[in-house]
Amino acid sequence: MDLVCVGLNHKSCPVEIREKIAFSESALSDALVKMGDLEGLREWFVLSTCNRVELYGRGFSGVEESLIHFLSDFHGLEGCTYRQYLYQLHGREAARHLFRVASGLDSLVVGENEIYGQVRNAFKMANELKSLDSILYQLVERALRVGKKVRTETKISKGAVSVSSIAVELAEKIFGKLTGERVLILGTGKMSELTMKHLVKAGAGEITVASRTYERALELSQRYGAKPIGFDAWLRAIRTSDIVISSTAAPHAIVKYEDVKAVMNERRHKPLFFIDIAVPRDVESRVGEIDDVYLYDIDDLKTVSESNLRLRKKEISKCEVMIERELESFDQWYEFLEAGPVIQRLTAYFDEIVETEVTKVAPKFKGREKELKSLVQKIKASLLHTPVEKLKESAKVGGMERYLETLHSLFRLEERKPSQTKEKESSAQDALPH
Repeated sequence: MDLVCVGLNHKSCPVEIREKIAFSESALSDALVKMGDLEGLREWFVLSTCNRVELYGRGFSGVEESLIHFLSDFHGLEGCTYRQYLYQLHGREAARHLFRVASGLDSLVVGENEIYGQVRNAFKMANELKSLDSILYQLVERALRVGKKVRTETKISKGAVSVSSIAVELAEKIFGKLTGERVLILGTGKMSELTMKHLVKAGAGEITVASRTYERALELSQRYGAKPIGFDAWLRAIRTSDIVISSTAAPHAIVKYEDVKAVMNERRHKPLFFIDIAVPRDVESRVGEIDDVYLYDIDDLKTVSESNLRLRKKEISKCEVMIERELESFDQWYEFLEAGPVIQRLTAYFDEIVETEVTKVAPKFKGREKELKSLVQKIKASLLHTPVEKLKESAKVGGMERYLETLHSLFRLEERKPSQTKEKESSAQDALPH
């Protein structure tokens, strides 16, 4: 199987490296287009979230090196910056990995639902930009299918928390109850909205939300009983905040050391907590060096999520079984796909024989041409039925290659080129299992 996955994630790579490799939504579409110029790459798909960047491709031997160099060139980085953190997966392992990712088993928070939507959105973008062909399209479609299946047929997502809820849980661990605390939210994306939802549930005292689009801040504020402010006012709002939770889509840090240092001089040593769940990070790492300032980034949430993992260990094994079944089904589909050209040749061989014999008896069916055509179709279907069924069986148990060689030898199919007619292409495709 000529599939490959090159990537890094929260398990293998710290956030200070991940943020340099991450693709923004606008950059991702540009990257997908530029990847079309990579030599030997037939189809491709990119998944970039706060916890992972993964490039999936199908191509000729050595294409993984092209993908690695693409990461360096696109982001303007030296390979030594991140290469030690990369993993490379091939064939069946690449497919299994994507199935586990879509199912939430490879997430920082096992069973979280956000990754399913992120895979779906990445799939949609790749499909719109026509970077997917039949193999990767089928792979991602099956990954989404098994991801939905494990969430509906197991308890892996029951009571599951997300990155945003873990951020709120961390705030609760720091302050106890959040009833009297003032919380400032930077950003109004999906993660920020989920954070507000969890803050309200936790009974946070006062929530202020800042956005570059004031209308969006107003909309969320009305929904969750918060106070909206323009983005140019967030620095003033820090003066009276206890907790700042940041999740913007900014390509660089927006909370600067010097700004926070000046604010802390006015706060008279009152502690200020930053929880930065953005990638790239919103808060400069030096901010955590300021007296009475406590900074947590997305990697600091790992310890909080460990209790979540313990609760779900029993469900993980059930999910793994479902993933293996889907993987076996994909293997069979992929292997049987190789039989398409052989079925086309076999169809052409039978067509030639049938048409020769039909020509001989055609005068006897004058006025009954429709009846003759129906008879011919039945004969062709009967002739193809047994070989196709045997191919399906061999795809399930192995030995497809040996069976294809036998068909080639028996009918001298190597002497015949696959038919290019739509009718014969469709007959071969119709035989393929879905």
